[in-house]
Amino acid sequence: MIVTQDVMAMARRHPEWWMRDRFLGIKAPEVLCTNSRSSMILPDFLRCKFGVHNGRAYLPVEVTEAMIGHRLGEFSPTCAMPQHKNKEVKGGKKKVNPTTGKSG
Repeated sequence: MIVTQDVMAMARRHPEWWMRDRFLGIKAPEVLCTNSRSSMILPDFLRCKFGVHNGRAYLPVEVTEAMIGHRLGEFSPTCAMPQHKNKEVKGGKKKVNPTTGKSG
């Protein structure tokens, strides 16, 4: 279900672009910043750039055809995935126990 309050809020913020004649060559704002992560992406939003708030900053999201029907928040992650360090082997040779003959 589309939340009409979110669309109406954007229309109030940028009335010159959200009018019916926006397809006649009126340039859209560079980036539309929004806190509404639950807004549905409509076909009218194609090739628009949104700044979607992730809790800390506004992350840029450019709408493509594959995104239609999804929510804005799906394309703005709220937490960073941890990166594990690769274990590097120091020295080139493995140590060998002289009594057992096993490396370890």
